[in-house]
Amino acid sequence: MISGAAQADIGVLVISAHKGEFETGYEKGGQTCEHVQLAKTMGLSKLFMVVNKMDDPTVNWSKERYDEIESKMVPFLSSSG
Repeated sequence: MISGAAQADIGVLVISAHKGEFETGYEKGGQTCEHVQLAKTMGLSKLFMVVNKMDDPTVNWSKERYDEIESKMVPFLSSSG
C-alpha cells in the first residue's frame, strides 16, 4: 500500500458494508483509519470512498447501512484533510 500510494495521484478507499467488518476497520487502530492517514502522509490529496459488499445478507442493500457508514466516514475523511 505504501509504495503504491507514493506514486499515485488519487486513491480509492474500499470499505466493507458487512456488519462487523466496517466497525473493525473504523474503530481506533483499525486499518481503514490507518490507510487514510498513510495516504495523506504519502501525499495523496484525493481519496474516493467506495462502499463494497452491499449485497451481503447482513446488509441486503440497506440505505440505512450506507448512510451509517457515510455519516462516520465523511467527517473522518474531512478532518483528515
